[in-house]
Amino acid sequence: MDQSVIRSAATESPMGQLYTVEEVARFLRVSPRAVQVWIRDGMLTAVRYGRLLRIRQADLVAFGEVLARHPHPTDTATASPAPVPAGAAQE
Repeated sequence: MDQSVIRSAATESPMGQLYTVEEVARFLRVSPRAVQVWIRDGMLTAVRYGRLLRIRQADLVAFGEVLARHPHPTDTATASPAPVPAGAAQE
């Protein structure tokens, strides 16, 4: 059987394109554990097929819009100041 047929049958569904936790982690450049935490906390919607978690493309797009509205904690505008070493003069 043609590999492209097998691959498309595994990733296409009536709900649209589905991604694994690992794929989403690669897209967003985070760890798979971070994606699992977002799913557990309800920030990212996933569907479960038995023991498998899959994220719909539409849910990933919606999650991306939420991320765009909330700055990353390491953003310099919102980051807390660096700690001052002991013995250093403070301003």
